[in-house]
Order: sequence, then structure tokens, then C-alpha cells
Amino acid sequence: MANQQTKSYIAEKLKHIPDKSGVYFMKNSKDEIIYIGKAKSLKKRVSSYFTKTNKDAKTTALVEHIRDIEYILTENEVEALIFEAEMIRKHKPHYNILLKDQKSFPFIAVTNEHFPRVIKARNVITKDRDSRYKKYYGPYVAAEKADNITKFIIDNFKLRRCKYDFPLKKPIRPCLYYHIGKCTAPCANKISEEEYDKDVEAAIMVLEGNVDQLTQKLTTEMKEYAEKLEFEKAKDLRDKIDLLKYITVEQSIYVPDDDDIDIIGAYGENGFYTIVILSVKGGKLIDRKTFSMQDNNKDDDSYLEEGRSKYSDVLNAFFIQYYTHSELIPSLISTDIKLNDVDIIKNYLSTIASRNVEVKFDKKKIGLMKIANENARHLFREKSLIREIPPGITRLKEIFKLKKPPTIIESFDIAHIQGSHTMAGMVRFVNGVSDNKNYRIFNIKTVEGIDDFASMKEAVYRRYKRLKEENLTFPDLILIDGGRGQLNSAIEALKELDIKGQIIMSLAKRFEEIYLPNREEPVQLKDNDPARLFLQKVRDETHRWVNTSHGKKRSREMLKSELENIKGLGSKGIEKLYSHFINIENIKNASFESIRNIPGISYKVANNIYDYFHK
Repeated sequence: MANQQTKSYIAEKLKHIPDKSGVYFMKNSKDEIIYIGKAKSLKKRVSSYFTKTNKDAKTTALVEHIRDIEYILTENEVEALIFEAEMIRKHKPHYNILLKDQKSFPFIAVTNEHFPRVIKARNVITKDRDSRYKKYYGPYVAAEKADNITKFIIDNFKLRRCKYDFPLKKPIRPCLYYHIGKCTAPCANKISEEEYDKDVEAAIMVLEGNVDQLTQKLTTEMKEYAEKLEFEKAKDLRDKIDLLKYITVEQSIYVPDDDDIDIIGAYGENGFYTIVILSVKGGKLIDRKTFSMQDNNKDDDSYLEEGRSKYSDVLNAFFIQYYTHSELIPSLISTDIKLNDVDIIKNYLSTIASRNVEVKFDKKKIGLMKIANENARHLFREKSLIREIPPGITRLKEIFKLKKPPTIIESFDIAHIQGSHTMAGMVRFVNGVSDNKNYRIFNIKTVEGIDDFASMKEAVYRRYKRLKEENLTFPDLILIDGGRGQLNSAIEALKELDIKGQIIMSLAKRFEEIYLPNREEPVQLKDNDPARLFLQKVRDETHRWVNTSHGKKRSREMLKSELENIKGLGSKGIEKLYSHFINIENIKNASFESIRNIPGISYKVANNIYDYFHK
């Protein structure tokens, strides 16, 4: 492993990998998948890579390049094996042994004809290319398993094996299978198509895994035949019921439907959500994507009071934000969460894709929907435990003996030009990630000239006076850009607001030392310490934010000063010009027509503006 920071991240991730079956993905520093594997227990299998001492050369090299681990949960080992094979074919990871023959797993197909047959099929043929097949089931890891299930269904539901093209011109003599009781001989008119279709429906129920439901159905029919004294038919159903006890369908990741589907699962609590997309191509589950979303407007109780699903608004927003390119949009998007504006979303996606796009509320695909929701739930729980807290935040907790990791940090910096146009910038980080929408700028009002200490005090006072008055959440840590003087000014602001127990520190740029309240000597951390690197990242982002904002303000002031010389152009007109053209250069180069077309700028004033810059 490359460094201590990576080791800590992997070790934390291993703690939360579940003891369940699934497929795991090893990634390198470029976020490329370098190995894919399957496991009955993801926790035991993945952990073994980092605990074994006698690893072979290939595994040792693999582990050296691992920077992240992802996984997808499956219902059982069979699903894991199938999904692993599809993923290896798609990504061709460097450390996997690749299959050269691209051999596919067998399926069981139900034909789309009069008196349908049940047959084994090696390749899936979509409806658009061939309408002979109505439904596919599988895939089955072992060809022998597919053979046994096919034989069981044909024998016990007495379906035909022959390839005659029905309806026949005239009945023919039944074959040997009829005489030994393993075919109902539709070729000899021994059974009606309606009765034959009942057997086909029962076979489909077995293939779809609805064995219990079929058993109940056949038991009811058996009793009805017995009451009618049709004991031969009752006995036949009893035999089928007994045989159903010995057959199971192992997996559920194949979709016998359209060949281009996204199945979406979601899980979330109190404004934080994890979205999982299972992508199906050609009937096979080939990919999983995960996303995080946040809704700051409402908590779970608010939705409960309104009687609405807490997922509806989030999924509405997700659809609009994610499906912005036509190549991402499948022909069908399926979810078990009811959307508020499903018709609007369908029209929106169809317009982007230039084809019809269906969005369905569908619980029929129980297996895949269950996998999507289960993975969303688990990934959410994992992130709640880890919250993807960078090692730097964990180190801050250790070094400064904090009660909890400072996951919410607000940082302040000051910018001015020789004492004019002074402003303070504040940035906010949550779980190590910049929370841009909660950045703030404070135009300093009470300070004249160059006084960084007083300017810092005003900004901190104004920020936390508002949080206190509005009963909003305070940060876990306040970071001040500067040394002891800036820190003391911020502490004075907190004292005047009677805010106690707030954790605060400053980072001085010259020697990167950390100043703390009630401690004379600063703390000096090593250059490569994760805590120091993280604080520098936050400080540098604060510096960038305030200076960028200050530069815009300066440009605006200069523009305003220049434009005030133009006859007939007042402050409102200046604002409209600034909003439209952004800077002075754009106004200088603008045509008369483009200036004239700005609402609120008269013909005469537009002419004055144009003449000012062109005479």
C-alpha cells in the first residue's frame, strides 16, 4: 500500500464490509477497476487480501495497487458468479484471468407459438430480432442444472418436445412420450390449447420461483377434481405437487423483458440519500452505479405529516440531474418508488433521448428491485458509520483530544486593498467536502483602514450572532486564517455573544503553526501529517473564495466608477449593464443594438453609452 493514509482508509472500509455474498471491485489510484472477484462472504474474502502473509507474487502486486474497494450485494453465490463474469467481460481488469472464448451461461426459454415448448437456450435473442421466444429464465451457472430443470418441467407438465408448426392440417399419431405419460399429445388433438396453456403457465410459475404459489393453486384444483370424482386428474396434480418440493430456482438477476433497463433503488434518512442504479443490457445485469443526494429542506417527519414518500422529491431531482445526456437514458426506467411528476419526467426524458422513454412504478421484478434497494440501504448505513471522514479529520480528533471528529468546519479569511473594500470570506466543509452553497461573504461595515483583527471580529460576530438567534447548528470547529491576533479577535466575538465551549483554532501561513485558546505556544505538526494537510486545504479554499469574491467586487466598483461618467446613466442602469455584460471590456466591445436591447435602457442612453466608448 502506498502510504499510511491509504492504509487507514482501507482498514476503516474493511470494518464495514458485510458478511454476505456478492461481487467486489478493487480500484487503483486512477479509480480504475484492476480486479473483480466473487465471494460467499465479502467480509472474509476481501479482508484476506490484507491479512495473508504468504501471498503469491500476483496477489502481492495487486494489493500494492489497491486504493479503494467497492462491492455489490447479491442474493446468493450463483448470482455473484454470474454478475462477476459479466463485469469481467465488460471491464477486463488487469489482474483477472480473462475468458478468451466468451462462453455464455445457458438459459431456459419458453417459445412464442401455439402449444409453446420449454427449451434450453445458450444465447438470448431479443424480441426485435426474433419473436419465436416469449420469455427467458436464468442464466444457470451449470449447464447440467438447466438440463435438469428443463427435463423436469417437460416431463411433469407433459409439454411437447416435437418441433411441429401448429396448428396442424390434420391430427397425427401420437409419439412414444404420450404412451408413457410424458406428453399430452396436442399433435393428436388429445388436449385443447386452453388446457395446454394452463400447464405452460404452471411451468412459468416454477421458472419464476413462485413454487409455493403454484403449490397452493394446484392443491385447490386437486380438491376440485376430487369433489367431481375425477380421481385420475386429481392424482396427476398430487404427483406434481410432490415433485415441486424438490425443485428451486436459484437466481433472479436476469430480466426477461426489454434489453435496455435501469432499475433504481433508494434508501435515506433525515435528508441524506443513497441511490443505486442497476443497468440491464440484453437481459443481463451488467453494471451498478451509486450516488449520494441531500435534501436540506425537509426531514423524515415532515414527509410523514404530509402523507408523502420521502423519496419522491429526491428521485424527481435525481432523474432531472442524472439523465442529462441521451446516451445515459435507457428505454425503460423502473422503480418501486412512486414519483410525483412521472408524466412530466417521461416527457422530459423522451425529448432529450429523441425516442419514447418509459418510467414505471413496478414491483414485478422483485429480485432486481430487492437487490437495488438492499444495496442502497447497506451503502447508506456504511457511509453513516464511516461518513467518508478523511483521515485528517480523524487525526484532528486524536491530536486535540476532541469528543468527536470535527465533521463540520467553518473557516474565515480577510481580503482588502490597502484598507479599502475590506471583506471577509467564510467557507464550510462537511465530512471533508466543501459545502459551496453555505459559503458566505461579509462586507466589513464597522472598520476603516487596515485592521485585520477588527475585521475578523466583525465577521465572526455577525456569523454566529445569526446562528444563535435563529437556533441553527454551530460548526464542530472554527478555523481562523492567521496567528494569535486573529484568533484572539474571533474569541472576543464569541465571548460577546456568550457562546461557550466552541472549538476554535487558527492556522498561521508563515510556518503553518496552529494556535489554540489558552495555550501560549503554537502546535507544529509534521509536513505530511493528515491533520495539517487537511487544515491547509480548508485554509487555502477560504483564501481562494474571499479573494475571488473580492476581485469581482473590485471589478464592479471600477466598472461603476467608469460608467458614472456617462450622461443619463444612473445606478439602476449601471446594475443592468453589469448584470448583462459582467465586465467593462464586454461593454466597450458591445454593439449599439445589444446595448439597446437591454430592458430599461432607453434609446438615448444606449446611444450615449456607445458613443462614450467609440468616440
